[in-house]
Amino acid sequence: MGRDEVIHTSAPVKAELTGDTGRIKLFGEIDHTAVEQLDQAVSELLGKGVAQLVVDFADLSFFDSACISALVRARGLAQEQDTSITLANVNRYARRILDLTGLSVAFTIEPKDEEDDDL
Repeated sequence: MGRDEVIHTSAPVKAELTGDTGRIKLFGEIDHTAVEQLDQAVSELLGKGVAQLVVDFADLSFFDSACISALVRARGLAQEQDTSITLANVNRYARRILDLTGLSVAFTIEPKDEEDDDL
């Protein structure tokens, strides 16, 4: 396993690279004011040629349509590079939003432990 390299850090978004896996950790609220940082982190990791991109929802407390749009853009960019994309630590409330928008079938989703649900 390679050493972690922090690629991008801003208040709501942190991107790390470990080997050929990029992980984007979302913190707090991802809305129209923070979505640019998410887009930038995706671009930076894909620019590094990652084979897998993981978007971690563990510390996310809120996301809106701007975040959903950013996830759709990330998926499209990842597909262009033949990079897999996974949404990790998705709690039941976030999963419901993804289900309602039809995006739960577009992503590989790893659920969060139900006892930790806080979104």
